[in-house]
Amino acid sequence: MKIFVIFALLNDDGFILTTFKVVDMVLELITRLEIDRTSSVSEENSINVNVREERDCDNVPLRTGLRVWSASFIFGENVLLDEIENKKVLELGAGTGVNGLICSKLNASSVVCSDVDIKSVNLCVTNAMLNKEFDVVSRIIDWGDRNTYFEKRNAFPVIVAVDVVYLEEHAKELANCVEYHLCKENGTFLCVCGVRKREYFETFLLELAKRGMEVYFDEVGLLPKSNREQVEEIRSNHKHDEELLEDGKGYRMIRARFKKIGVKGESNEEEVVEEEEALAGFLDDLDIDDNVGGMKKQRAYDVLTSSSDDEMGADRNGTEDVPFLCATVESSSKSLLRNGFCVFRDEHFTQTQAEVLEKVHSHCESYLNDLLERCENHHGIKYDTDIFRFKEICSRAMNGKRYDFQATKILPVDDEAKNLPESGKAFAECLQTLANIIERKCERIFETVTGEEKRKKITIVNRGCVTSLPKAPEQHFHADGRKEGMYNCFVALRDVPKIQGPTEFIFGSHKFDHDAPHETTKARKKREKAKRVAPELRKGDILLYDYRILHRGGENKRCHDRRAISYFLFDTNGDIGDTWNFEDASVWDD
Repeated sequence: MKIFVIFALLNDDGFILTTFKVVDMVLELITRLEIDRTSSVSEENSINVNVREERDCDNVPLRTGLRVWSASFIFGENVLLDEIENKKVLELGAGTGVNGLICSKLNASSVVCSDVDIKSVNLCVTNAMLNKEFDVVSRIIDWGDRNTYFEKRNAFPVIVAVDVVYLEEHAKELANCVEYHLCKENGTFLCVCGVRKREYFETFLLELAKRGMEVYFDEVGLLPKSNREQVEEIRSNHKHDEELLEDGKGYRMIRARFKKIGVKGESNEEEVVEEEEALAGFLDDLDIDDNVGGMKKQRAYDVLTSSSDDEMGADRNGTEDVPFLCATVESSSKSLLRNGFCVFRDEHFTQTQAEVLEKVHSHCESYLNDLLERCENHHGIKYDTDIFRFKEICSRAMNGKRYDFQATKILPVDDEAKNLPESGKAFAECLQTLANIIERKCERIFETVTGEEKRKKITIVNRGCVTSLPKAPEQHFHADGRKEGMYNCFVALRDVPKIQGPTEFIFGSHKFDHDAPHETTKARKKREKAKRVAPELRKGDILLYDYRILHRGGENKRCHDRRAISYFLFDTNGDIGDTWNFEDASVWDD
């Protein structure tokens, strides 16, 4: 006869986090995981998953795969919606299946959870039913036994593995399994790996590189940000997990995919050697100091949104690429000069200016509504389909649903501005407040870019907002102008995820010859081979780009939400101004 006792674990607010029972000295739990998604630039701010676990009563699980570990929080917090949505996903070493369930809740088209342990396979099925995720299935896959692999090779666009490299033999066997199942074209391998032993971590990355894969991982160790009570409970119940979080080693989110090569087939021996040497050199800098308990800062992973064949790493001339996601004046200046753009992310700025950003967004929405109403009712313009230009607002493409409206030329209250609504005055005032802050914030970046010998007065010559309506189509690539020394500054008033069409850039295109009478073959090939990337933005991110760089706004695939971004045009050479977009006639003229 089995004897069992039922318990419940509550948080400070009295909500149930975990219910569990003891059956024959085995804890059977159903835990509600609350995963914070605010750092992933996602549509959802959180994901909730109910997971059944099994543990024994000695603080060490019978099987490590039958319970949830901190790495699953890392995965859920950092995986991007665009990496999972509408894709077939295979999870290796699934355990409870929690990571596969996270993928299912991020709209994966289907999920296969796999494990070598039949109890884990059965538990994955149980948890899929528990969460009513009926597109999640489970099966046995033994990384070391190809007889357990899927019959069809390279069939999965996404493979996920979370906290599974515990032994040296895991590195090679897991790499073999990934190589067999991952799509050769645009397939992505996502792995959260705890750096418990440096040699296992390095070996695993090198095994992936040997198989012709490009490998990237985060610059610093990641720690969970989600529900603290649940993370603390996990840490207290497993010594190794607690040590990993406390000694500063943390976790790494690995992203890898097959290199695109000119000739169909496997990478040749010379390419493999070069890849190993490059990765080995990179790993030499990854040094864990047992005394300090810290991990040296590494090159940030470049999000895999590039649409060209060239990715982060070394370019064709052997020159190291410059990361565009920056946290310092120096790195921002370097990226702006080399890439033609940078994303300057400062958490302190975002936190201290949250009220200003919110106010700008609110007045931006109100003023745009009044502008579009004026265009339609007074001027007879079909604003969602027509091309039109006024002093205050313009739409540059047929059916564009994208508007550039400025605050610079909103006049003081006089006879010329008698029709200006209160929303316009409020818009101009709050944007001026933000402009003063941004000018001080970016001044040192532009001073570094222009240099002492070329330094002149750096001024904001235009300010406004760019808003795309829901279902606004993708733009063509274009430059805002041809004058050297002018820079646009976008400030994200809300998160701009992939689904809302963030601005896409062609790396280094600010150095192209835009004035050439015709494009040479060499110039055309250079343009076609240049990398492209559309950085997702967080609220408060400052996106700086050279006025001459080729860029385009992406399609806003949202059905309801506008995508609004404030902008400030900087001139470092003198008062050039914006002559391309706006006319002299006012929308408020009678």
